[in-house]
Amino acid sequence: MQLSNKIRQDGAPILFFGLLIATKTYYLIGYLTSNVDFWGLLGNIGHIGDYGRGAAFFLTGSLSSILYYATALAFDILVFFSFVGRVEARERPEGFWENIFPLITVFLPVIGFTLLFIPEVRQLVPGFSKTTVEAMRKVSPIFPFYMNMMGTLMGLAGAASSIWALSYLRRSFGLRTAIRKLVKSGPYRWTRHPLYAGEIVHILGLAILSATPAGIYLFIVAVALQVVRAKIEERKFLRTIPEYAAYRESTGFLWPRLHKTG
Repeated sequence: MQLSNKIRQDGAPILFFGLLIATKTYYLIGYLTSNVDFWGLLGNIGHIGDYGRGAAFFLTGSLSSILYYATALAFDILVFFSFVGRVEARERPEGFWENIFPLITVFLPVIGFTLLFIPEVRQLVPGFSKTTVEAMRKVSPIFPFYMNMMGTLMGLAGAASSIWALSYLRRSFGLRTAIRKLVKSGPYRWTRHPLYAGEIVHILGLAILSATPAGIYLFIVAVALQVVRAKIEERKFLRTIPEYAAYRESTGFLWPRLHKTG
């Protein structure tokens, strides 16, 4: 692909993910360099029991968050280089549903959850009702810690799964609905949309970490958008690549088939 065409077609997403990577890297470095308590506990991990029960919770949560953040950053880096090196499309996107709608499915949850995690915005978002909070405390006094760990682990698992899927798409990846080639290796041997499945799990982790009803509602909307996006892609593949029909019959939609149809 010529440089002028590359800039015209992929300049905006390359710039966006480049800025996103720079911003996340800046905040990750800032967190690591300013978190004195974390480094102090990590350096004395053999005697962490001397600091009380809360120290172990704090260290575990910090390590999980750092690992999750680093994995999410790795995903953004892989997306960036996929855009830089991807090949010309065999079939270009057409109309609103193939050009604009896929971008909505990507940026709506990205922007929504980014806002939910900004302290100034978070203060304005209604939390769970007092009844719900009391019910959580009855389950366990440290229920928020368990939910935080669950959200972090789910986010980490989803991001790692997305990285695995994206590593097989590579130069065939795109935000809009375009056809380059049919990938049937790696996780695509068993399911047609493993990247979206990973993103759904990732977003569910973010919804749990947000600890707000708004996060749950945003997750539901994001899942619905991803499913519609996948269906639009499948219709285009069926029109463009004859072998896709047989591939669709032998694979699952978002997760592997439990049994063969026939």
